[in-house]
Amino acid sequence: MKPPVRALGTMLLLSLLALGGCLQTEYETTLYPDGSGKMAVQLAIKQSGLRRFRQSGRPGGLPPEVQAVLEQIQKPEKIKEYFDGVVGWKPIKVEEDAAWLKATYTVYFDDINQLQVRGDRILAGGKQLVFSWRLIKSSTGSQSLYQITGLKGLPAFKVQPGDQAQAREMAKEAEPVIDELRISVKVTVPGTIEESKGVLQTSGRSAGWTLDGALLLGALRHLEGTDMKRLRDIMDTPESRISWTGNEVTPAQVESWKKELAAAKDEWKTMGGAALSDNELERSFIRAKLSAAQAHLDAGRKDKARKILEDIVQEYPHHKETLTAKSLLEKLGK
Repeated sequence: MKPPVRALGTMLLLSLLALGGCLQTEYETTLYPDGSGKMAVQLAIKQSGLRRFRQSGRPGGLPPEVQAVLEQIQKPEKIKEYFDGVVGWKPIKVEEDAAWLKATYTVYFDDINQLQVRGDRILAGGKQLVFSWRLIKSSTGSQSLYQITGLKGLPAFKVQPGDQAQAREMAKEAEPVIDELRISVKVTVPGTIEESKGVLQTSGRSAGWTLDGALLLGALRHLEGTDMKRLRDIMDTPESRISWTGNEVTPAQVESWKKELAAAKDEWKTMGGAALSDNELERSFIRAKLSAAQAHLDAGRKDKARKILEDIVQEYPHHKETLTAKSLLEKLGK
């Protein structure tokens, strides 16, 4: 039987809450006049949240969103699985105390049009594009940057009698868990922003949006209030735009940037990032081998699967698809 509309709405809100207040993620992008730039990434997982998930006996272990963040902190090579268009990086720095496990790193790109950031779905399992950009320069000298999000929106639902009371109860239960949740995206462009469209908050040369625990709790407490509207704006808007003219980045800053970018590219090479291949012919061979290895795993033939996976790593050490083979080998306890 199809669930009633109000049940569907509250289920989706609960899915967002399941992301947990144990996460804080921030993505801050700086764009330079030639379209190159960098993205500083800050990740944090609350220690109490990790313990709660691990002790819950939840099938599959940690939620995909938490696992994705933890993998980037513990295994820097996993970063390649969540980004396209990266040519350099500033290595990951990890800090840990009794309350938080935190990490910061920076990725660099030659062309923001090639940069894509992926993550695990918020409302369902599996990978999806989280956001990417399109930079358009006009003949008059103005520029526009489009941010395209891959977040799936909340389907429309009409508030029925009893929904608000139920939502407020949910807010009371959720408050201790999600009060510190924070997900933010920010971009700084070369000139002062003159026009914006969508959900962006703008100030000077910067624009962005933030989804946090206070917003989610406010949406639950007032299902037809401003916080719910804001939440829907963030979730339902597939594309945002900022426009500017002129360039406030000085020649000295450009020269300093070129040196920083070159150093980041050298760092990336030591990680093996610059050597990654995307050859289509090799891709087909690797995927065929991965399929055979998975068949052996499904049948319980771990030794045969391990041999195939080891062959992939040895024969195609610098191909993107080999990251999957390495991940499977880690799960096998290589």
